[in-house]
Amino acid sequence: MKLKLIAPKSYAEEAVNPFPPYVLLVLASLSPNWVEVTIEDENVEDINFEESVDLVGITVIMHNAQRAFDIADVYRKKGVKVFMGGIFAESNPDDCLMHADSVIVSEVEDMWEDILNDFKTGNYLPKYQAVKRPEISDRPIPRHDLIKDKPGYFSKNLIMISRGCPNRCEYCSSGLHWKGQIKTRNLDEIIREIELLDPSKPIMFIDDNLIWSKDYAKELFRALIPLKRKWISCGSCIDSVEDSELVYLAKESGCSSMLFGFETINSEALKTSRKGFNQVEKYNNTIEIFHKLDIAVLGTFIFGLDGETYKTFENTVQFIKDSEIDMVNLNMLYPYPGTPFRERLKRENRLIEYEYENEWNTFAYNKVMFRPKNMTVEELSKGFEYSVKELSSREICAKRVSEAIKHNRYPEYVFNQNMKLRQHVTKMYGEY
Repeated sequence: MKLKLIAPKSYAEEAVNPFPPYVLLVLASLSPNWVEVTIEDENVEDINFEESVDLVGITVIMHNAQRAFDIADVYRKKGVKVFMGGIFAESNPDDCLMHADSVIVSEVEDMWEDILNDFKTGNYLPKYQAVKRPEISDRPIPRHDLIKDKPGYFSKNLIMISRGCPNRCEYCSSGLHWKGQIKTRNLDEIIREIELLDPSKPIMFIDDNLIWSKDYAKELFRALIPLKRKWISCGSCIDSVEDSELVYLAKESGCSSMLFGFETINSEALKTSRKGFNQVEKYNNTIEIFHKLDIAVLGTFIFGLDGETYKTFENTVQFIKDSEIDMVNLNMLYPYPGTPFRERLKRENRLIEYEYENEWNTFAYNKVMFRPKNMTVEELSKGFEYSVKELSSREICAKRVSEAIKHNRYPEYVFNQNMKLRQHVTKMYGEY
């Protein structure tokens, strides 16, 4: 049976950080030997609709939902069966079933071979849901070989050591999915996988929260030291970095860049969004700790949280400039399906009416989908535009890269991320 696994692009804009679709590499590794698997990531290549396949699987998130639907429609018109999975499919299975033959609404590992057998015999179910969360140890190594010839990634050396996050931030779709639970892999398995990856490129840990457990993180870092590999964390919470041993072990083990979810500099907004464990007064100290070790910092920020006012935009821009964060991800707050935030907005009658019509095919990164609490819709829209333009200007991006070169804070990565940010913003608003 020929199985094609697809990661769709978003109609809104190209991905700011295109990484290989790790979940598809995992599924490929779990497929039995009677299944021939190919992977196509539309963020770096066109989909070959002419290739003959028996079954198509599509991973769906909010940003690419409409594109996923359109891809599925093409294959189903050809008589090819389609299934969907991913966080969006879990929260919106009925929307997906309008375009797919089957939807997976939970983690899939323990069911994967049974699902493939069901499709092979034609006895597949419209929905698949696991009885319990699967263990992620003692699994085959993901099929990294299936993306080795695909250009367009900063690094193809993705790896996940844990799955989940202990936090339950109100707006986060990952928190909805994991429900505060975390599963971890055995360190021996992690090291075996790393040893198979390209040593000339950095390892990119894509965990939601790499350092959720200080003890586990320290064990990992100690195991990494002999490998002498450069690595990047794509997700970390700032409440763990007061442990100096953890930070120095991270540096010694090859840490070159760390992402932190700062989200906002408004303490009230952090509390109302269930992220009160972030302490704004410690943000600068966190950045300084990593800069002293020549580790680049990528900070994520969200605009529109309850508690923020129009003044927050100016204050956030100034904070980011003064703190000399090397890279930033700037996001409009979005009421993701199934999240506590979206449900609260419904109760408070704050979802904007037009979002109920064609929400998925009108998605845009800068579109306001709700009525903010302490400002108008227009103020949120204009404040977001001001902030992202100001923080992705040629002058600011050039300064960040210059500082990274000066202090040897992984300038190649800092350059890549700042250029991606500027490209993303200019596609939204035009040259400026």
